[in-house]
Formats: sequence, structure tokens, C-alpha cells
Amino acid sequence: MLPGPENRMKRLSLLPGRMLLACISWPMLSRLWGRLTRLRRPRFLARWMIRAFQKRHRIAMDEFQGTSGDYRTLGEFFLRPLDSRQRPLPQDGRCLLSPADGTLSELELVSEDRATQVKGWSYPLSLLLAEDVDFACGWHVATIYLSPRDYHRFHYPLSARISGCFHGGTRLFPVNGFSVKRVRRLYLRNERVVTRFVLGDGCFYLAAVGATFVGNIGMKYLASEWPKPNIWKSLDIPVEQMAEMGHFAMGSTIILLVPAERVQAVLAERGMPLRVGQPLFKIKT
Repeated sequence: MLPGPENRMKRLSLLPGRMLLACISWPMLSRLWGRLTRLRRPRFLARWMIRAFQKRHRIAMDEFQGTSGDYRTLGEFFLRPLDSRQRPLPQDGRCLLSPADGTLSELELVSEDRATQVKGWSYPLSLLLAEDVDFACGWHVATIYLSPRDYHRFHYPLSARISGCFHGGTRLFPVNGFSVKRVRRLYLRNERVVTRFVLGDGCFYLAAVGATFVGNIGMKYLASEWPKPNIWKSLDIPVEQMAEMGHFAMGSTIILLVPAERVQAVLAERGMPLRVGQPLFKIKT
């Protein structure tokens, strides 16, 4: 059956956006942007970039260390740490907590190898994880979008042991609403680091997905050596809930996958804003 006029017009309207996204998704562009954000001289230019970014995204410093003038580069300002006196991070061993500030853009229970990117589009979770997983028993999938104005560090959602990690993906598409509606399998194509945690006799996963103008994804537990691209690396590292796990150099996405058999209750709703340490799932002990 030939597509109707409305469908043809919709496809045409998406085409310019897709062409733009294809142009800006090459990693080299984001690496160049990363160099710009690390500029310290001339000082007036660095200060102007910080002030312009702060104003553009309406960033208040009440919960962060220092003032915007205390940061030497725009990159440092992206990664501004929280002030623990103004915003201490809560801990709750009964719950899996939000690892990041952001918006819970998707929250679903899946029983097959598919998760929602946006309404009408899905992607295979096994390709995201680069690992065979039995989804028949049910898995909760939580997708957290971090906007450029959000706190860019993320934390361990639960005290556990890291059993492995995977580094894959070659592109850096934006991960905002404009992009997720135009780029199929976006989370598979973008650079990502997947971390596997031991949870009882099973596991859960956290995928940190990069985006356009993310100069890098930093992982605290990979400070010494990163895994080879597209190959799982075995690890055995104990971590504590709410300790810093890593950072994005700008807004991006975190995807959590938790087996339903280990979840006693879902404590969040799709579309809600999140803060680090906010309960997402109550875990069966």
C-alpha cells in the first residue's frame, strides 16, 4: 500500500532534522567542542562562556560548590560538584536510588528484547547491553534524560559489586526529544558505557549513553584502564550507594535495567523530574 499524503508530508518534515543530526553526530565535532570548553585563556572569554551558559540554562548555584566565577573553564562549570552541606545525598539500602538528576523519560516493564525509545519506536535491549539476557521473566527499564542544565555527575544507585563493563558505540547524536523522534536505535548508535552489577544471584545494568558535545564519559572505576571497544571486561569491584560513579561533560542519558523478580515496588512515574538519591525501586531483600 502506498503511503498516504499525510505520511509522506511527515516523512519530508523529518528529513531536514535527520540531515542536521547526521552532520553534528560525528564524534570529532564533540571532541573539538570539548577542547573549547577546556580553554582557560583568554580569561575574559572563559568567563563569558560560563556566564552565557549559566544564563541560557537558568542555572542557580545554591546547591553547588562556590560561585560561577570560581570555575576556570566552561568544562569545569559543566562538572560543578554539589555542596554536601546544602545538598547531602541520602542513602537507603532498601531501595535502588536515582543515580542522576534529570527527567524519567521512560519507565516500563518489558518481557521481551525490546524497550521504548519514543512512542512507536523501540530498540533491542540485548544490543544495548551487548550481552544475552533472558527478558521473559520481566525487567524494569528506566531511562533518565540529563539536560544541559542538570548536575552532570552520576552516582551508584545501590551498594553492590561491579562484575563487568562494556564500551561501545561510534556516534554522538543529541539525546533530547528532537533527536529521539528522528534517529532510530539512537541509544545503540551513540557511544555508551554499560556497567553490570551483582544483585543477589542475578544482576542489574546501568548504561551511560553519550551525546553530541559530550567531550567524554568519565568512569571512576575505570581510572586505570578502559575496556577494549565492543568487548566485555570482567571486573570485581565493590561500590557504595551514592558514591560518585562518573560524569558526562554535558547532558546525556542513563538507562537502568533491573530484574522484576528483585523489585518489590516501583516508586517513580514516567515523566517525573528526578534528583540524585530519589528512590526508583524498592528492592526485595
